[in-house]
Amino acid sequence: MEHVDVTGEVCPRPALIVRRRLSALDTGDTLVVQGDYPPAEQNLRRTCANHGFAVEGGSEDNDDGDRFELRITVTEDAALAEE
Repeated sequence: MEHVDVTGEVCPRPALIVRRRLSALDTGDTLVVQGDYPPAEQNLRRTCANHGFAVEGGSEDNDDGDRFELRITVTEDAALAEE
């Protein structure tokens, strides 16, 4: 399981960081993302759902203010658009 901390980063940096990390993973691998910027959590959830990644967790799972932790799993349907 890979981990990345985007705490202190604001959009669009968290999405770019996570995208880079996800592109190196294989089907079935999970990336745990920690951060503290609510718009980044929403953006990551939306982007991952649109590209076929499974997303669990989030800020609703804790009482630590704006902090969030997402577990993003690469599914067989997951695909990132070519840059």
